[in-house]
Amino acid sequence: MTMSEREALAEELRRVEVALQRAYSTMDGSAESRTRMARAKAEYRTAEAAALHALGAEDALRLVEANDPACAHAPEQEALREWVARGARALPLRSGEHHA
Repeated sequence: MTMSEREALAEELRRVEVALQRAYSTMDGSAESRTRMARAKAEYRTAEAAALHALGAEDALRLVEANDPACAHAPEQEALREWVARGARALPLRSGEHHA
């Protein structure tokens, strides 16, 4: 992966993180804000999965944590870090399936 491709990937992660934070900050319980939040979460998951696929799990995890240092200490992130350290390459889905 070239440096410009890495920069584009990082920019996309920043963009979806900003959109997610904006959705959180404007939550008012309305159907519109819930829809905006669902869309922002879906875009974030898609961008994160693209990063995992493009960079490999370890590099992607470092990139996500660099963009959002607070998430680096969340229990979910600790579990993901341990999972990556064990050498897993595909992110498990809730159903037990794996990303392609």
